[in-house]
Amino acid sequence: MDTFDRFKQYITSLISPSSPGSRSESLASVTARIDDSPGWTSLTGRPHDYDQSQVYDLYQDSLLAWRKNPIAWRIIGITTDYVVGDSFEISSQNRIMSRFISNFWNHPKNNLSLRLPSMCDELSRAGDLFVLLFRNNQNGMSYIRFVTKDGIVKIETAENDWETETAFYEQGEGGEPKKWYSPDHPDAGEQAAIMLHYAVNRPIGALMGESDLTTMIPWLVRYSRMLEDRVRHHWAVRAFLWLVTVPTNKIQEKREQYRNPPEAGTVMVKDETEVWEVASPTLRGADAAHDLRAVRGMIDAGSGYPPHWRGEPGEANLATATAMQAPTERHLLRRQQYFAFILQDILFHAYQRARGLGLVGKIANQNYSQLFTVSVPDISRADNEVLARSARDITLGLETLTGQLPGTSETFTRQALRLFFKFSGEPQPEDVIETIYREARSNAGQNPTTPFGDSQA
Repeated sequence: MDTFDRFKQYITSLISPSSPGSRSESLASVTARIDDSPGWTSLTGRPHDYDQSQVYDLYQDSLLAWRKNPIAWRIIGITTDYVVGDSFEISSQNRIMSRFISNFWNHPKNNLSLRLPSMCDELSRAGDLFVLLFRNNQNGMSYIRFVTKDGIVKIETAENDWETETAFYEQGEGGEPKKWYSPDHPDAGEQAAIMLHYAVNRPIGALMGESDLTTMIPWLVRYSRMLEDRVRHHWAVRAFLWLVTVPTNKIQEKREQYRNPPEAGTVMVKDETEVWEVASPTLRGADAAHDLRAVRGMIDAGSGYPPHWRGEPGEANLATATAMQAPTERHLLRRQQYFAFILQDILFHAYQRARGLGLVGKIANQNYSQLFTVSVPDISRADNEVLARSARDITLGLETLTGQLPGTSETFTRQALRLFFKFSGEPQPEDVIETIYREARSNAGQNPTTPFGDSQA
């Protein structure tokens, strides 16, 4: 029995257990891993976290579904295609941080641009991403590596804050688990490597996340089984039987005569006492179509992606397809924002590790929103057109309102700038607004210029 057959056996036990104990027995026989180490019965001890065997099972099931099922493969691929896209860049206006980002991002042992798709795949597929940063004490450079979720057997947290993770234990081939310190551990600065943990689909009160495929796996197996049955039916429909009706006294004679069925194209001459009929399977494809569509609906509900995203237009038209994309784009935007945070956090901790050795300069500002500049691909290409129309409309409205005022107003001018940037989709901080206003006042009376510096006079 290969791995995929065992996986189907496990899912079958979830769908229709034969006895109260069959599910636990199936779990034990399919994917449960024996661990005789004392104390590793729970990863975190949190009430909403799975125990170690459940975490291992769910991770292996998601990985196997991604490898074997084209729908699961495509769901994870769509998420990565939109989140990472064709250009995902992080920079900084700070000279020290900018140089460090370039060195870390493009280092041959990191080559982060090529790692982004696999990182996003693993985050969506496993629900957790465990990142290791190995520090080179000669130059302060950190090298990024990863540990898969099924290797983590325990997570320690701070005594007074269960959300502050301090250490992780990775089960190796044998012996005691290896302990990795998080940046929040007091001894992290002395370690050759630290571990960072990021999670999605994480319930409140839990430390571990869940795969995007978790709710879909039983339905993916059901759908695969139904398709296999339909394929068998289509194969069987090519087979048929001849039913020959003859008088009773000729049954034995005709049985011997037609022991070898006639080949296609053979001309058979018979009298009226001999009747030939064909018996073949009935597909009843129309009945199966409704069931298959219902199961696909459960899969689509679990993925959050509309059917036409995976190549099934169905009855959708342009209007319904556009409306169906809005919730999906919001979900992808949230995932993209979290993925951007992950990269910023990795860069910041890599910098802090180099800073701990005194090999890079000190940065006063440690606020992510001001320290990093993130350039991400658009989730929806139509957003640019919508934002451009919004900016144009608000500009025309403000211009009309300005004409109704008896004079000039500094407060109104500043508010107009805020609204313009807001409706154009690029809100600016107050210091930028003040800088624009101050420069405009100091250059009053000069010919206005375009954003590219060309005079409009």
